[in-house]
This record gives sequence, C-alpha cells and structure tokens, in this order.
Amino acid sequence: MSIKFPKHEGSLHLTHNDHKSYYQTVSQWLADQEAGNCWFDWVSPEQRQKAIDTDSVWTIQWYPETPIGFCALAAADLDALLAAANEDESGTPANPI
Repeated sequence: MSIKFPKHEGSLHLTHNDHKSYYQTVSQWLADQEAGNCWFDWVSPEQRQKAIDTDSVWTIQWYPETPIGFCALAAADLDALLAAANEDESGTPANPI
C-alpha cells in the first residue's frame, strides 16, 4: 500500500481517535478544542458531522517548510483527510496556522 503525504520539510503527525486517550467522545473533545485555540481545520462540514456520528476522527499536522508554522486538518475518513492535505501541490493548504 502506498500513502501520499503532503510535502513537509519538518515533522508530520497522523493521529486517529486522540479523544479516546482522554476518555471523551468526539463531541466532548470538539467542545474542548473549540472552546480554546482549535489547532486544526475540518476538511468539510460533512466530515465533521460524520466524525461526531461515528465517534471517530483522524487528524494530520505537518510543517511544510520549517519547524515554525504548521498546517493541520481533521476528518472522519483517512482518504478524505489525505486528499485534502495533498490538494495543493506545494503541500500548504490555504490556511496554514
């Protein structure tokens, strides 16, 4: 199996169901994230709702150019997440953090 990751000169982190490490549902985890400094963007509103409905979420965070300034996305489906992360050939989505 071949997986295409976005271009990154720094590190890349792919995580599945991080909320379960805190004994939370996706809904609870999102409430915590969205109450403070949410560090990721959703691939789409549909992927956000699916993550809540299925209690499953993937996140990807990568540093496209340097160890300073990262991009981060979330989705319910890994294929949707990777497709969105690779959308821009430069490896940088429209809204880097």
